[in-house]
Amino acid sequence: MIALTLAMLRARWRQAVALFLLAALASAGVALAPVYLARADEGVVADEVAGARPEERTMLVAATVESNNAGAMDGRFERDGARLLDAPGYTRVFSASFVAQPADQPAVFLDGTRQVTYRHDVCEHVTVLAGRCLMSLGDAVLTEETARRIGVRLGDPLSLTASSYTSATNQFIPAGPPGFLTVVGIVRPVASPYWGRGAAASDESSNDLIYVDRRTLDGFSRRSELQIFDAYPQPGAIRVATLPRLRAWLAQADTTGGDGQASIGLGPLLDRIDAARAAAREPVPFAAVPVAVLACAVLVFAVATGARASRFEHGIVALRGTRRGARWWLAAAEPALPVLAGGLTGSLVAAAGAPAALEYGTALAAAVVLAGTVAAVRSISAPLGDLLRRVDRRAARWRSATFDVLVVLLAVVAVVHFHTSGDSVYGVAPLAPALLILAVALLAARAMPVVAARAGAAALYRGRPMTALAALRLARQPSGRRLLTVLVVAVALLGFATTGVAVAAATQDARADTAVGASRVLSLAPVTRQRLLTITRSADPDARYAMAVVPFKDLLAVDATRLSTVAVWHPSYAAETLPDLARALHPIPAAPPAAVRGDTVAFDITGSRLDGLTPDLVARLAPLDGAPGFEVRLGELQPGRHTYSAAAACTAGCRLAGLQVALPGTAGPTVTLTLHAPPTRDWRTPPDATVIAAPDGVTFTLRAAARRDAGLLRPAGVPDRVPVVSTAPPPPDGLLDTFDAAPVPVTAVATAHTLPRLGAHGTLIDLEYADRLAGDSGLVETAEVWLAPDAPQSIADELTAAGLTVIGERTLAGERARLGRSGGALGMRFSLLAGIAAVVLGATGLLVTSLGASRADLVALRRQGVAARVTRRVEPVAALALVAAALATGTVAAAVAWFAIGRYLPAVDPEAVPPLAPVLLALGAAAAVLGASALVRPRS
Repeated sequence: MIALTLAMLRARWRQAVALFLLAALASAGVALAPVYLARADEGVVADEVAGARPEERTMLVAATVESNNAGAMDGRFERDGARLLDAPGYTRVFSASFVAQPADQPAVFLDGTRQVTYRHDVCEHVTVLAGRCLMSLGDAVLTEETARRIGVRLGDPLSLTASSYTSATNQFIPAGPPGFLTVVGIVRPVASPYWGRGAAASDESSNDLIYVDRRTLDGFSRRSELQIFDAYPQPGAIRVATLPRLRAWLAQADTTGGDGQASIGLGPLLDRIDAARAAAREPVPFAAVPVAVLACAVLVFAVATGARASRFEHGIVALRGTRRGARWWLAAAEPALPVLAGGLTGSLVAAAGAPAALEYGTALAAAVVLAGTVAAVRSISAPLGDLLRRVDRRAARWRSATFDVLVVLLAVVAVVHFHTSGDSVYGVAPLAPALLILAVALLAARAMPVVAARAGAAALYRGRPMTALAALRLARQPSGRRLLTVLVVAVALLGFATTGVAVAAATQDARADTAVGASRVLSLAPVTRQRLLTITRSADPDARYAMAVVPFKDLLAVDATRLSTVAVWHPSYAAETLPDLARALHPIPAAPPAAVRGDTVAFDITGSRLDGLTPDLVARLAPLDGAPGFEVRLGELQPGRHTYSAAAACTAGCRLAGLQVALPGTAGPTVTLTLHAPPTRDWRTPPDATVIAAPDGVTFTLRAAARRDAGLLRPAGVPDRVPVVSTAPPPPDGLLDTFDAAPVPVTAVATAHTLPRLGAHGTLIDLEYADRLAGDSGLVETAEVWLAPDAPQSIADELTAAGLTVIGERTLAGERARLGRSGGALGMRFSLLAGIAAVVLGATGLLVTSLGASRADLVALRRQGVAARVTRRVEPVAALALVAAALATGTVAAAVAWFAIGRYLPAVDPEAVPPLAPVLLALGAAAAVLGASALVRPRS
């Protein structure tokens, strides 16, 4: 039997090679999912690690160690503390430091202290700019910034003594005898994870680090020192293969005791990695399962086609009395051997990218061999007459109809399960798109014989024999229906995947636009709001390229006069246009500020009614030069006319941000006062207070209340109620918390669905208006400058030249690229690869059908006188008709699956409109590939 089987393979070597290649391709296609996920996982982990904060990648354990009676430091933490950070793949670094001060100064404030520090192997991680590194007792090296700040040069001596803090004077005083150092080197730290968080933690207490070796550090007499173990990951320490070990270590580390306080931020990073990997895997079943089923179907279809083509031979074998088992062996072994060989070959090739791929490919090959065996045995088990006449068994028709009905019902169940269970990964949910597509394909395949028969009859009536023969061939051969089903599924999978990827890309771009807000965003070091506005407007006087922005909680304060030319805005954000919103946010220019000048501020006030109160009077001032604002206490308000004054650094002028009368928080008492010769007559008071003009000033009547702004008098200069654009109605009391404790009365000029940077929750306000009404220092740590897409580099250069310090930059293109590397985007991208694989499988199915199809009927027609040009074109025309029908029906099936399931997939905005261009391009490519396959004919 083996020899006979090999002879059959040699005789039909084309079909054997086609089955081998198809099985290899199908196995590799099925193994595409684990290979892609393995690569995606590595990319996700690398991207998350690269974008993690330093405190998430590194670990730290610190302890304040006291000296013993002999003056030496307790060595238990240095000896045992490292075990708290023994994470696999991490390197630990020990450091010790203490606060010191110049020995010739009896007391210093914090900015006068130094940090004498020993850090293990520090010389291996610095670049020596001048001198040398540490070698001898008493050597010290400093960074160039520290040397500049404390005013020392190479070779200078340093006399330092340990310090202790005294709360009585808020100063540091000597706490030991002096020690003597010599500056032997000026160095620059090399950017490296080696510096961890220990050095940063020391920087918080002092910017002036002086590095020494351990012998020199121990030579100082000190009461205590801060000892730190840093741990940083070695290259490759955090990757897919090490995640389980890190998780296990982290679980054990959470329950480990020990001296010192450990700070391990690895947990949130691992959680984000797991979430990103899950997001990458979630869309994969929706594409991988249909491709696997399609690969099986194409292979089984190819096996069945070959078995059908050899029915006459098996009929002759049966006629000669060969036993049934032998005939089954011949029918099953011929396709099984090339399928097994091809499946193993494809699996081994795919396993080079991911070991798990071998299991998937082998499982597919085994399943196809079993299914193919059933199909082949069933084909040659027909009655002898049917085998010799090459006709199909009629009993298969009702079974085929039953299968179609079951598929349609299962598709309905899968769609309902997808929308009601909330679980899109398990159960039948991942099969929902494929089942919908298959249901449409089966309905089209069932309608095709009827349509083809009518088209054939019409072509005969019109005298078009070639068209008639092609149509009747499709109508009478069951293989045409099966092939149409395969092609419709392939085209629909590609269309569905292309739509998903295009919509996901548009969704990611929209999210990036919202997250960044502008084409380019510069993050700044702490600066006052007034200075930020002044410098930004000076750098861009035409209001075309740059906008000052201050994000604050759920509030985004912007220079609204530049909003329409700088911010990225989508029409879906709000019903109003961006220029209209910008004008509504800043309807009038802000009036000149109420200014006071001099070394002393004074206010002439008459207290005419106090109701037994003596409330404190406080002035809130903001220097006009952009320095931080401050408060001055003017004293207690007394009955009668008095001058209330206090020292204030307002030589260059200060804006009067407000006068605060400290009223009790209970209703009842009323205070009436008159401010004589005020800096402005335009004031804003709380809603239950009154303000009237007096002959030489302004009279205020204030009522004590539980309101947060009771007793606050603010020069106006801006609209009575500040305009805002919010995603929700304003608070019932109309007060909005901004930069300080005093709320601002606002009015909503528009409601937006989405706002830049804030998303679906937040409020947009004019920065100049909000700053005028704020009574805080004006110093912000989150200041930004947004730049327009066409902003020249000179704008950023002028900002830095004017004194703004750029500490970070974020671009729209960078954010889009980052989101494109996220787990959800990678998962959706796999569906496109799966769609391409589906079309390739469909094209291969066309080729296999052409190699295994019987042409006896066409040969008979040729002998009966039909022209050769007619018989030669029948099969290509029939195949092209199948491709055309598959393209049309596949497009409909993809649309049905998308609107029923696809728009609700992860990483996709359900309200997004699918773009036509990429879908049409993908369908055009599929038409070209399938059309070329349809035209390939074997040599007779």
